[in-house]
Amino acid sequence: MTDSSKLKRQQEVTKLRKQELSRTNSVGHADSVEKVLGQISMLSPDEVRYQSGRRKERLVGADVERVVLSPTVFRKFVCVAGCTACCQKFTLDYIPSEMLEEEDGFDWRFVNVNGRRRGVLTNDQNQNPLCDFLTAIRPDGGLGCSRWPRPPLACISAPQLQFIQMRPGTTYVLKKPFGRAWAMKPTPQCEFLNVDLSEVDLQTNLAILDRFHAWAKYFRIKTCIPQLQKEIGKVLRAGVIPTEGIEVWHR
Repeated sequence: MTDSSKLKRQQEVTKLRKQELSRTNSVGHADSVEKVLGQISMLSPDEVRYQSGRRKERLVGADVERVVLSPTVFRKFVCVAGCTACCQKFTLDYIPSEMLEEEDGFDWRFVNVNGRRRGVLTNDQNQNPLCDFLTAIRPDGGLGCSRWPRPPLACISAPQLQFIQMRPGTTYVLKKPFGRAWAMKPTPQCEFLNVDLSEVDLQTNLAILDRFHAWAKYFRIKTCIPQLQKEIGKVLRAGVIPTEGIEVWHR
């Protein structure tokens, strides 16, 4: 890329960033390590306790009696051109296996999970009006993540793959729009389409599950992720989208 091309591109990025609304959303987890561990705990029979900085150790997640794979996982996720709703105010975190060496903008910090000290590489966006990495120009228009295709797990997992308890004790693995999406800016936001199984990008979902599994192993948390991956594989081989939830694990 020539110097003039680089300058033109930078000017376009600057213009697009000025068009973005400053993030004022109240995010449930400003610390995305806590968020990811809370998600992992929804797939674990064990308690997960988390402590960071000077904050007291606390229990994350909820008690799990059973895990159900929802048919909504087999919907097609569409990232709408111009949507940057994933890019909110929270920490961007990687475990060491995801970032083999320290990169500019990321620093080591240490957290305690179930009494064990672990290091993560962090970039904190909590004080920024916009994420520093919202600087890539998407082919279909608008801005995207310059860390793509390996954005932080907290960014790529929601809303493509979520673990939620809609009733106590039962975790549902599903795809769904953001909670309180009506209150979130910017819009438009992602779409979920009922399509033929051949049109669903399940490989991306399985790759996300691989990352959750790597996080669980790093923090030594037992989960049912292997069973979950196995059930998704069965659906792929059968070639038929289930009409009801599939119980993956129960206590």
